[in-house]
Amino acid sequence: MKFLYASSVSRSRQYSGILKKVVGQTRGVARLGWEAFYTCVESSSVALYSEADLPVQQKPFESGMRWRKQQQAITDRICDLAQKGAYDAVYIKGLLANPYAYRIAAAAKAGNPSCKVIFEVATYPYWSTYRRLLHSAWKQRNLRSFAGYLFEVLQHCTAAPKMKRQVDALAVFGSPVKKLWGIPCAMLENGIEIDETVLAKKKTDPQKIHILGVVGTTISHGYSRFVEGMAQYTGSKKNSIYFDIVGRNETLPALEKRAEELHVAGNVRFLGYKSANELQKIYGSYDAAVSVLGGYRLKLYAMSPLKSREYCAAGIPFVYAYEDTLPADAPFTLKIPNDASPVKIEDVVKFVENCRSDPGLPAKERQFAKDHYDWKIIMKRVLDFAGAANQGN
Repeated sequence: MKFLYASSVSRSRQYSGILKKVVGQTRGVARLGWEAFYTCVESSSVALYSEADLPVQQKPFESGMRWRKQQQAITDRICDLAQKGAYDAVYIKGLLANPYAYRIAAAAKAGNPSCKVIFEVATYPYWSTYRRLLHSAWKQRNLRSFAGYLFEVLQHCTAAPKMKRQVDALAVFGSPVKKLWGIPCAMLENGIEIDETVLAKKKTDPQKIHILGVVGTTISHGYSRFVEGMAQYTGSKKNSIYFDIVGRNETLPALEKRAEELHVAGNVRFLGYKSANELQKIYGSYDAAVSVLGGYRLKLYAMSPLKSREYCAAGIPFVYAYEDTLPADAPFTLKIPNDASPVKIEDVVKFVENCRSDPGLPAKERQFAKDHYDWKIIMKRVLDFAGAANQGN
């Protein structure tokens, strides 16, 4: 059985987190006994890689093309690989429906009519994201970006009704939905390669509380809520709470300024970008971590952020603000409201102290990750779902 993850994610460092997910899903399928591959963009080529991250084939395209022409060229190369590979299942990375994904799905079916084709809807509902993008581009008078986002929406409206002709199932991350565009939906959550994350060896200072936050590429982190909570907190540990933020995106300069305005800058550090290996080395220095706190900004209420899965695998307790598959009574999590209110730091302090009182908690948390968040478990679910949908067509 052959599997292809059709992706146009760049192999450059800034997209390493997204590519890590692609590779993880592909390896999860391989551990189910499949011969698994994925595609990515490497310089001016579409590269086919094995699940072992070994290059198999390169399909170059002309460099310096405009975005739309480049997308067409990338799609042509992926279509060629999908059709000639005669795969039994093809998983297409995406968000909105688009003609490029439709062409890849059609090519996969042309190569093997019984191929199970799955299209990923990375965030649902998705319109709030596009409303924000359009509003932001318009406000900044960035007409080129505005036109680009609008074009993607128009492409979706044209392509969505056709997708059911070639796609057997949608893999949807976010709020529950049974069907989109006339296609049955498998609800998924993000996973990780558990063995790629080691159990953190704690080496924290009992007199201080160190909290970690990892920023992704969107505004949904909501870490201003934590900074504002630190400023409002009047408890005895006020000067002993430290918040370290890893990552880079356009929201951090404003957050750094906010910390200064609230007079907590001395306890809030911005550590910049850290690789996965670098993160692993510092995990043990923290008592707890913070997952997404700002889903409300994008009208997202059901989420499964990768960072929370990684915290879980590393045995780090964490704070989150969204609906997830986590049990309500999980001792290693603290759920707070998904709104703009400042974090109640007194609750975080109590949470950390409770976690510290159970030395076996990190191992229990990691076991939970193994049982629920391994990509092998998650990808089996989507392949089984797509197989049943494929037979029903």
